[in-house]
Amino acid sequence: MKKLVGILVVLLAISVAFSATITLSPTIKGTLWGHVELNKDGLNTALGIKNLSVSFGAKADVSDITLALTIALPSDKTTVVLNSFTAENDAASLSWYAAKSFAGGTTANPGLKWFKWYDDNAANVTMALVLKDLGLSIGTQEAATDKIALFGSWDIFSFAAQTGLDALKWGGDVIAEATLKPLAGLVISGGVKATDLLGAATFNYVVDASYEFSIGLLSLNPYARYSDAKGQYVGLGIGYGIGILEITADVNYDIAANSIATWIQPVISKSGIGWAGVKFGYDYDVGAATQAMTLGFLVKSLDWAVDPVTLDVYVGSGKFTTKNDGNKTGFGYKIVGDVLADMKDISVLVEAGLDLVMGGFKPSLSVIGGYYFLDETKKLALDLAFPLFELPGLVFNAGVDVFDAADSWFAGIFYSYKF
Repeated sequence: MKKLVGILVVLLAISVAFSATITLSPTIKGTLWGHVELNKDGLNTALGIKNLSVSFGAKADVSDITLALTIALPSDKTTVVLNSFTAENDAASLSWYAAKSFAGGTTANPGLKWFKWYDDNAANVTMALVLKDLGLSIGTQEAATDKIALFGSWDIFSFAAQTGLDALKWGGDVIAEATLKPLAGLVISGGVKATDLLGAATFNYVVDASYEFSIGLLSLNPYARYSDAKGQYVGLGIGYGIGILEITADVNYDIAANSIATWIQPVISKSGIGWAGVKFGYDYDVGAATQAMTLGFLVKSLDWAVDPVTLDVYVGSGKFTTKNDGNKTGFGYKIVGDVLADMKDISVLVEAGLDLVMGGFKPSLSVIGGYYFLDETKKLALDLAFPLFELPGLVFNAGVDVFDAADSWFAGIFYSYKF
């Protein structure tokens, strides 16, 4: 927080010194929600505001400085949380984050993506100064060991480096990573982590190389990695597509384990009809002279809809409960499971929807039914929803899983409005 106060003082001093006129453009965003719900636990009533944020965009008439401030106001707390602050112009930007990482971060809180391998990916108080014309960024992060980082990116080359301070003293740890793209499709990248350089120094390293190119309808991707702890392998990815047919495959040789892993996946698909594919895997341990095979499959409908009915049908290996619509992973999105290990490793899943317009009454009914043969997991969920009183966001919603009716049933009036 001291850093933030320092920034605000500097900006105020600049505005006073130049008698700048600053125009604020506040924006308030959030979701007002509430419900009156009846379920197995009884009656529950709630009302609140979530994801509330207040942001201020500002433009000063001195050097075209633009300011951006984001404040979160949690509905269940009395404190105000400052999430981020940015001041920028055409040449540079300075940002402060209450929680940000130097690496990739998470889906909910993406990081700065400066580092790929060795950063701890921790989200802590972070500042970043971006010198746009130079392609350079300088960052600091508060943590158990304070970090100082440098990131640079140009047309074919980028690099990142960081070190840490422990009680205002250099801790002897250094991370450096770089990526080179000398040709279209060719990427060479590497990184090194040096720990305790002032004492018993240790080093970790990784070098990656990947080249993607096409020959007619055939796409090839040879790749390799050499690392002390992150694997040593060479491989080849293959793709071929013509019309409704697409074939993908991969061959990977693990140098350290002296083993070969391969898979091939032919798929036939056509919009409005369906998608069908199998995935065969073959692994061979050269040293032990042992082999293992896997086989999965998936058949599903594509864009089956006759207004007002929609229908999705899936039959394939693996458990249907792994289907994740939010992240588009698991059963239904890719081939999972192994029928060679157990022929009962098969699921059937049906999802149907019915949307009607009956004057001002617009009911929506959805049905989800699934069955997994291996452990006999089954589901038959019914969900009914319709808007009330033509008020945006106000709906009646009721649902039940027929096979778990005692615990799953609910009915209520729900409200959700984004502003």
